[in-house]
Amino acid sequence: MAEVYRALDLQTSAFVALKVLRHTAVEDAVSLARFAREAEVQAKLRHRNVAALLATGVTDKHEPYLALELLRGKSLRSVLKGEGRIAARRAASYAFQALQGLAAVHEAGVLHRDLKPANIMLEPSPGPIDRVVLIDFGFATFEGSAKLTLQGTVVGSLTYIAPERLRGEPTDQRADLYAIGVILFELLAGRPPFTAADDFDLIEQHLELEPPRLQSIDPDLPSALDEVLAHALEKQPARRFSDAQEMAVALELAAQRIV
Repeated sequence: MAEVYRALDLQTSAFVALKVLRHTAVEDAVSLARFAREAEVQAKLRHRNVAALLATGVTDKHEPYLALELLRGKSLRSVLKGEGRIAARRAASYAFQALQGLAAVHEAGVLHRDLKPANIMLEPSPGPIDRVVLIDFGFATFEGSAKLTLQGTVVGSLTYIAPERLRGEPTDQRADLYAIGVILFELLAGRPPFTAADDFDLIEQHLELEPPRLQSIDPDLPSALDEVLAHALEKQPARRFSDAQEMAVALELAAQRIV
């Protein structure tokens, strides 16, 4: 519903990412409300692992826009496409950083609801590991806020959606943790835990099928991370990690056992 441009901020002489709501979407009340919520959400978020909102406004064509931190790295999706899978320590570092950003997002009372490799950027940094940055809060919402989605529909990418969202149940931050679990599994194994050619089959797997152990895919994958993944991918949210920080601590401890 939006277009993103590389733009020059004439006041600061810095380049930014300018996200502009399409003219056709401006005439749609739900799209307009969702874009306004995205601006409200991002204005509350300040963390090195979350893309920074720099300004908001309206073009001379009455199109709302967001000026965001311009990221020059690659998305995790493009890295996966190029490398297939990622070494365990590096994958654990990416997931750990994503959880740090997610902890700040949840602390602000926000649910991302569309975590996936395409919405995680890797920015070059002076250290050995890229900086992880969460982006695209277009489907984000505040916990307990009014719904902008029609009853019976689900926003986000099916591969990464938690079972309770598919069941139409109330959701909290643990649905985002499920998505991080799916992403971490994909980084390690080169594919998500659940795959299907048919959407209904994929939904059924999320609802009914236990995720495979890493060693069932490749015996060389680290068993140390299996417990973290199993906990994050529990069907019932009450059995998952309680928050992003708890999952980050468990991941850090598990990563120390990787040979």
